[in-house]
Amino acid sequence: MSKIWLIIQREYLTRVKKRSFIVMTFLGPLLFAGLMGAAIWAGSVDETSHQVLVVDIAGLVSVYQEKDRELAPRFPEHFRSSEKIRYSFSAERPDDKAFIEGPYTLMVVFDDGIMQNKSAELYYKKVPSIPVSEAITRQLENAVEQIKVNKNLALSYEEYKRLKTPVQLIQKDIERQDEKSLKQEQAAIGMFFSIVIFFFIFTHGAQVMRGVIEEKSNRIIEVIISSVRPFELMMGKIAGIGLVGLTQFLMWIVLTFLIISVGEAVFNAGYLNPSAMIDSQQLSEVQQSQPDFYQMLAQNETFELLFRINWPLMILLFLFYFVGGYLLYGSLFAAVGAAVDSETDTQQFMTPVMLPLFFSYIVAIMSVNNPEGTAATIFSIIPFTSPTVMLVRASMGIDGSLIWQLILSMVLLAAAFLLTTWLAARIYRVGILMYGKKPTWKELGKWVFYKG
Repeated sequence: MSKIWLIIQREYLTRVKKRSFIVMTFLGPLLFAGLMGAAIWAGSVDETSHQVLVVDIAGLVSVYQEKDRELAPRFPEHFRSSEKIRYSFSAERPDDKAFIEGPYTLMVVFDDGIMQNKSAELYYKKVPSIPVSEAITRQLENAVEQIKVNKNLALSYEEYKRLKTPVQLIQKDIERQDEKSLKQEQAAIGMFFSIVIFFFIFTHGAQVMRGVIEEKSNRIIEVIISSVRPFELMMGKIAGIGLVGLTQFLMWIVLTFLIISVGEAVFNAGYLNPSAMIDSQQLSEVQQSQPDFYQMLAQNETFELLFRINWPLMILLFLFYFVGGYLLYGSLFAAVGAAVDSETDTQQFMTPVMLPLFFSYIVAIMSVNNPEGTAATIFSIIPFTSPTVMLVRASMGIDGSLIWQLILSMVLLAAAFLLTTWLAARIYRVGILMYGKKPTWKELGKWVFYKG
């Protein structure tokens, strides 16, 4: 045990003292926050002022104005021009050359078929942003809707809008009828923990493999193996690299909270006020298109959701599946590293290791939409997928039916870790001293049962 601890210390101290580790520990959250913020801002804010030509061939939403001698919107409350979007109307579609050389940046074309097929064509010179495209779609939908109301109902459009009754479906547990159900929202929080585990295993498991390959190619292992057993070397390397990743992860959490606090202070001070980026008309349209989000904030459901989570239990389960999942896959990565001489030779052995890992990530995402489905139940018990899927289910709360599944999942994960560690150690003890020959699956099987 003392030798394993010495190897852990060596692996840990060697890596945390590297300049790359220090730089990425402090710059990682800043780069991530900067890239995410820039991507969101660039994707949601369109600084282009669009001139939109609405080609209304059938004259559905436009009417000729004798005073101005031009087509104008039939319903002035729709197609309102703003600083970002200005509308013009035409009864004929210009040819492509005229549109390209003309002042218009977007062209919407439709005829009376829009009443049945509910579609129109949007031509552009440059791809418009999603908010601009949604604003044009929304105004066209409202205009077509008003035409149908005026034509088929003996009502004015204002009366029709008053009659429309949006319905919100509030989910409630039959055993907890006094509170609104937030099961799927809780599952999304569990998905966050699953993502952390997935990326930790993916990045630091690969580091275990690279570390073994590097020491094997430099013949350092031949010296180390003379004083420690292969199993002790493998476990020390896995644990040491895992602690390095855990240290970096904890540092990222602290730094991320600091960045969020600073960003919130700047936001509240008004330097990044979103209303300064878009005009009042566009802001109103965005709010109308996202009623659930603003309603959620108004009702403080975010805080209610956080209080619904059993945080002590979630943290304990996270630590167990975090460690268990890493050790399970880390031992396999170590075996792959011991079986090859260079990273380019790992392809044939990496696929069986990576497929279950990526599959577990996909199943975890699907489990958020159906957290109590059959697939989520089965794969939360299977050891190779349970580290990600079980946290999605556990975040919704532990009831009687889940307790035995949780216990079974933890027992199977521990048993699978012991089994894969034994297999990996058998491959590792032979593979770390093999050079110059690419092993096959048949030879790996011989290494497992090799006595010596």
